[in-house]
Amino acid sequence: MHTIALLPLDDRPACARLPAQIAAVAGARTLVPPAALMPRLREPGDADGLGKWLEATARSADAAVVSLETLGHGGLIASRTRATTVAQVAARWEVLRRIAAPVHGVTLVTRTPDSQDAMEEPEYWDPHGPALHRLSAALHRAEERGEPDGLEAARKAVPQEVRADFARRRLRNHALNLTALELAAEGVFESLVVGADDTAPWAVATAELRQLGLWRTRLEADERVAVRPGADEATSTLVARTLLGLLDAGPVTVRIEAADASGLDQVAPYENVPVGRTAAGQVEACGAVLQDDDADLVLLVHTPDGDGDWATGPLSKRHAAAEGTAQALAERAAAYVREGRAVAVADCAQPNGADPLLTAALLRTGTAHRLTAYAGWNTAGNTLGTVVAHAVTAVAARRAGRFDERAHLDLLAHRFVEDHGYMTRLRAEVRAGLGSVPGRHDHVPEDHPARARLAAGLGAYAARLPGFRARVDPGSVHLPWHRTFEVDFDVRTAAHRPVEEPTA
Repeated sequence: MHTIALLPLDDRPACARLPAQIAAVAGARTLVPPAALMPRLREPGDADGLGKWLEATARSADAAVVSLETLGHGGLIASRTRATTVAQVAARWEVLRRIAAPVHGVTLVTRTPDSQDAMEEPEYWDPHGPALHRLSAALHRAEERGEPDGLEAARKAVPQEVRADFARRRLRNHALNLTALELAAEGVFESLVVGADDTAPWAVATAELRQLGLWRTRLEADERVAVRPGADEATSTLVARTLLGLLDAGPVTVRIEAADASGLDQVAPYENVPVGRTAAGQVEACGAVLQDDDADLVLLVHTPDGDGDWATGPLSKRHAAAEGTAQALAERAAAYVREGRAVAVADCAQPNGADPLLTAALLRTGTAHRLTAYAGWNTAGNTLGTVVAHAVTAVAARRAGRFDERAHLDLLAHRFVEDHGYMTRLRAEVRAGLGSVPGRHDHVPEDHPARARLAAGLGAYAARLPGFRARVDPGSVHLPWHRTFEVDFDVRTAAHRPVEEPTA
């Protein structure tokens, strides 16, 4: 069994559990630090202790996948909220030079969300977050286009001491990302992902990401370093890349398609490049290869439609064209599956949940349980990274004779239950019952009755999934950060696929 030492961004399921689920598809396992060392929401982890754990654990592992924010700061949120210096973080990163196994790392460009919620940001984000988001866009426009109009007003809308701290934090983050590129150029990393979450076409994060991409090219590190939108899924993409090397099954080729090819030119919410470029970047991050003809895997992208956000409230009634697009994508997936092709579906129509039109069409055509991968959660980058990582791992594992059918079906069912059953449907009901404020995180006490409602709702959804024979363990359902934004649970499926052919 291949073993990967994993130092995740934090303890959320998307960061710590999902990479393990992907590894299991190839019969591999991940080793994670003890909970006592890990961060817990705004409380940083023990960065020095995590470095010692990584060095010791990597000695017996085939490879290491490392969040540089966790190694250097003690966690992703700590990297945004604590005043750790560049020198302190760089010193902690020196442990990477002492690891003999291949190291795959991820580092992130700090976000500037358009929100007053300060749960994951410096405390001054409430109330200055939206003004900082506007200042970020004004700075980028002034620098990129020489358009100073609006910059002075944007500056005046934010207190000087807040602006100063905001700029210093960004400077430290950028210096550290350049340091990570230098380590990659030196060969310390087998591969490095430079990601950015919750950004926009006009934002200082977008400018910084572009600058880092230029330095990647100057250092001639394009094959070793991927620069693209996304964050929480990054350790999963690196686990997939690691497994491609360990399985030694040859390159995995990917063809990207959409029901309407022009949709790949759309920029999804919280991102700064067209979704087609995001998809290509995730393929690159996973170590797979883009190919138009006779590819091993067809990646079908349900492209952004601008019809809302499942985290901020139920969507409005959908138009007929949206239903037609969803049905066309599901029918294309079904046709490829009947041909015996490996097919993955990335639902990027709306952020923070799955499009119910597409989910219904996939289930109706009998295609859902026959897919090689599926996801529809949070940002387009999160979704695409998850789908590509799962899919390329499955393709390579089958080729190498290491494919675990049960683990694959469990992960596939998990994504439908979480992304559609919870994010699109159940979460809004629970938040309404709690009286949660739209656009802000809530808090759910350990003994709140909403937790029992979650277990019942997720179990009922899983039981109705055709083809999977799935069951959610009610005792496993919990809210890792005591909020409704994310949920964790165990789902188990039948060991083998049903043999009946899907119907159109």
